[in-house]
Amino acid sequence: MCGIIGYFSPDCASTIPESLLVSARDTMTHRGPDDAGIFLYCDARQNVGLGHRRLSIIDLSPLGHQPMSTPDGALTIVFNGEIFNYQELRAELVATGNWEFRSKSDTEVLLYAVREWGLEECLRRIRGMYAFALFDRDDHSLTLVRDPLGVKPLYFQLQGKTIIFASEIKALLAMLGVERKLNFGALSHYLTFANAPAPGTFFEGISKLEAGCYRRMDCAGNWKEARYWDPTRYKPDSRVLPEQMYVEEVRRLLRQAVARRMVSDVPFGVFLSGGVDSSLNVALMTELMDRPVDTFSIGIEGDPGNEFNYAREVAQKFGAKHHEIVINDDDFISFLPRMSFAQDEPLADPVCVPLYYLSKLAREVGVPVIQVGEGSDEIFAGYRMYHFFNRLDRSVYGPFLRLPSTMRSMLYQTTKSLVSPEIRDSLRRAVNKDPLFLGNAIAFWDTEKDELLKHSLVAQTSSSFIKGLNINLNMDDSLLSIINIELKNRLPELLLMRVDKMSMAHSIETRVPFLDEDLVAFALQIPSSLKLKGGEPKYILKKAAEGIIPNDIIYRKKMGFCGSATNMLSAKITAFAREIILGGKLTEELFNKSYIEKLFKDHQNQKRFNSFKIWNLMNLVLWHEQWFCRG
Repeated sequence: MCGIIGYFSPDCASTIPESLLVSARDTMTHRGPDDAGIFLYCDARQNVGLGHRRLSIIDLSPLGHQPMSTPDGALTIVFNGEIFNYQELRAELVATGNWEFRSKSDTEVLLYAVREWGLEECLRRIRGMYAFALFDRDDHSLTLVRDPLGVKPLYFQLQGKTIIFASEIKALLAMLGVERKLNFGALSHYLTFANAPAPGTFFEGISKLEAGCYRRMDCAGNWKEARYWDPTRYKPDSRVLPEQMYVEEVRRLLRQAVARRMVSDVPFGVFLSGGVDSSLNVALMTELMDRPVDTFSIGIEGDPGNEFNYAREVAQKFGAKHHEIVINDDDFISFLPRMSFAQDEPLADPVCVPLYYLSKLAREVGVPVIQVGEGSDEIFAGYRMYHFFNRLDRSVYGPFLRLPSTMRSMLYQTTKSLVSPEIRDSLRRAVNKDPLFLGNAIAFWDTEKDELLKHSLVAQTSSSFIKGLNINLNMDDSLLSIINIELKNRLPELLLMRVDKMSMAHSIETRVPFLDEDLVAFALQIPSSLKLKGGEPKYILKKAAEGIIPNDIIYRKKMGFCGSATNMLSAKITAFAREIILGGKLTEELFNKSYIEKLFKDHQNQKRFNSFKIWNLMNLVLWHEQWFCRG
């Protein structure tokens, strides 16, 4: 895992000083504390600078140094991530007789694979998590690539015909030297989704490459963007296989995914909550190891719902070397002002805090590679909210949409003042034929933002944004539609982003077996009836887990990682949040304080549990102070 940065310009007179490129690169030393490199090239056709910070995981020798070029210098790469099947691909490349390898790194395999097979065929063959930039000296182009599920981030800005890119926004800001401008469209969507959906970011003019996409700029400054992987291409076949065949294939693909992610020249372990996903990671790693798996768990002081007992049960059963940490209110409050710097743009998920401290523990123990369970609930439909909306979509929303538009509008106008914000916004979406499901965790519905904000920020609602994602989805299968919406927004831009930013703050590489491309493609083709069967969410994965981990772990009540905002937002943290939000410059400029005061009052009186809304606003105000109010 690493940090990459660079620029490309068809204007040879447009250059960025090497010293500035180096200093911007080194804002990401936490992403790569082990090595650093620079590549500069300039001729009559282009001006190129590439920078790299290295976290040494595979091939710890200097031969893995980046930027890395082919022997003839025609192709140069800066690469963040891992190619897990690089050894098989290396054998194929050696067999062609065209390549002699200098290192044992996956970077060199990726570089030669692009030369041998071309970019799109290479992307079809590789399995991994990655964001990389390729400079092709022969055709005078730069290509930026982000992995299929968006495990690794990549940001960029266009300045005329010059492209500047980096693994983190802070590195771009260090290189740009321009006035920072707040993107109000991203802010509006954040209030709903708790993240800024791609391709936008909170900084006007800075974009993030969408998952499963690449962008290529030629020597004339022309862009081509292509989506090389899309979850909507996969859907269940009309011919349903026997249940046991799905179970056996899920087991096979899970074992393959975990084994692939055990390729490492440094120690690795698992973040263990004691749920089905992290427990499967421990069990399947144990099958392949001749030493105990290092496992890491975290709890919150005074929280009766912590999962230590489950994690300890799993660790003991599989003979793991188990590590634990407990954090308290003071740990939250001391980290929150610093969290905004690590996040780059606000991610309103309180899980960021325990992830940060758990990553710190892993680094202190000396385990820099960690397997995590993200993605399982999305591809196997583990959230009960999915199934609630799936039933609602089929039994209520569908028939409602078939009513005449005047009747739908009349129903909305006559009832909107009498119902809860959730129902009111659902009726509004029905009038506009927007999707019923927007995401698994919504902070402020569009109609609530009308009350929160002093004035509308943008014309586009968050529900119309989701409607745009629904293009070409199989609307006959509403659960599949829900899963695809999550794979296009919440998973890459919130859940995976929080893991990347919090773990890399401590130079920890996290790997995500449940998002192995082969496993995801197969899971998307499993009939929805097997993702919820007999009232059991994630049914088919749980059947596959039987015999591998204990049944009491498989079928226990689902809990979020360290719970949720409800239990993490203690009275002390709520008081801290109130002071931060109401005293914030952004609040003064954009928000109705009376509405926010009511949020806190209703929360205190338990009239409505507004923990997630409060966390959303606190995270936002702290972020704004970090990036817009400090020198």
